[in-house]
Amino acid sequence: MLIALLYSVLLAAPGPSRLSVGVTAYDPAANQAADGRTPAAEKKPAQEKKPKVKKAKKVAKETDPAPDEPVDPEAADTGRGLRVSWKQHPSLRYGSIFRVDFEAKLQEDGHSSYAPVKGLNTWELHRNRFGVQGHLFKRIEYEIERDFTEKELTEKDVLLGITPSSHWKDVNVNLTYVKNAQVQLGRFKIPFGLDELTGVTHNDFVYRSLGASYLAPARDIGGMVHGRFFKRGLSYWAGVFRHDGDNSRSKKIEGGDQTFAARMTATPFRRLTSSSLGGVEIGTAFAISALSNDSFRPNGLRGRTVMTQDTFSDTVFVNGHRRRWEADVDWTAGPASARAEYTGVSDDRLGQGIGDEDLPDARARAWYVSATWLVTGEDKRRPVKAAEPFIQGGIGAIEVAARFERIWFDSAGGTDAPFRNSRSETIFPTGDRALTLGVNWTLNRFVKIQVNGIREHVEDPERNPAAGGAAFWSRVIRFQFVL
Repeated sequence: MLIALLYSVLLAAPGPSRLSVGVTAYDPAANQAADGRTPAAEKKPAQEKKPKVKKAKKVAKETDPAPDEPVDPEAADTGRGLRVSWKQHPSLRYGSIFRVDFEAKLQEDGHSSYAPVKGLNTWELHRNRFGVQGHLFKRIEYEIERDFTEKELTEKDVLLGITPSSHWKDVNVNLTYVKNAQVQLGRFKIPFGLDELTGVTHNDFVYRSLGASYLAPARDIGGMVHGRFFKRGLSYWAGVFRHDGDNSRSKKIEGGDQTFAARMTATPFRRLTSSSLGGVEIGTAFAISALSNDSFRPNGLRGRTVMTQDTFSDTVFVNGHRRRWEADVDWTAGPASARAEYTGVSDDRLGQGIGDEDLPDARARAWYVSATWLVTGEDKRRPVKAAEPFIQGGIGAIEVAARFERIWFDSAGGTDAPFRNSRSETIFPTGDRALTLGVNWTLNRFVKIQVNGIREHVEDPERNPAAGGAAFWSRVIRFQFVL
């Protein structure tokens, strides 16, 4: 197996204590000086004693980096020339002039569900991403990442007008000249949704929540201003994007157009709660996108199941604007964590009736609650760091996780009987409920194994993929290698 081979090679790699610190994995504690204590010196004759000199009290300067700033401790060192290091990632650097970190993300999945599901009960290389990130002159950060598992379109697909998926995931620069108003340009994630914005290799579950997968925007091309205040007590992101993200598009759905999005997070209770009670971060975001009816196919949002991706809510014709709003809370305390998030979407349907009349807005809503517990006792972080890595004196970090969620679709009003037609005045209400139970085993900083069992129940009996409209289970195991 590819991941097993890479893992065996990495076991022979030099230990982190002999390698330099990387920008993306900077630990402020690693940059602190030792306590300075040395063995007591031999007593000298009184006449040899030197007069004590009172040390000046250290005063923090305005130029000192803030505690929440990711700082490269070696960025200011211009005397070492070109060199190679490896701690979190293989890295090439030249003093403070430039830095390049090389990254890889490989995920191989084995999954099964109710029978028969064509092509699902098998293994697949789910992600195969490679990229680089770093900085130029300390003030220009960049990131480039490409996925090599995306499938090419056939000639038939092109003739049908199917939109290809982008091979490029993140291609952007971040200008840090103004600390509290940094500017990011290129292709990256639209600032919307706690679960969607969590890194794909840092997730507590194999798959993101249904709301994150089908209602949050995801990546697009645009520009954004962002910053932090009060030592991460208040953070903001606001930007304009070309479209409304990859999640709104598919092979037959064009998605929305120009989008404005903004997000804010805060830790309002950090001074009121003790460390034993953990930390709480709350967040909210909104986005508004233009919707056109140029496509001859419906251009609304769709609903699909978690792993089997059976469509239980088809798209409808929309026109006007798409409005998104979400609120979330994230709590961590020692080895435990909990999250909750609510997302609501409303699409205009101007002139989309059979007689070109306006129809009530199409709605989509979703929520989830989740919790995790590190049974091996490590403090909860994303990514999880094993206190005693596997084969290096321990068994790694073992975590149990659970999530319950719901997503549903309907219309905001309507006087007619509900129908499943794409131009019906009253959209037939339908949804999906899912319970995910999981175990995560972090062997070391490179390798993680996740096992999830997913129980789903589609609320519309006619769209339920399981026989008799019953609930069904799906199972997935993921082997993850991150460099």
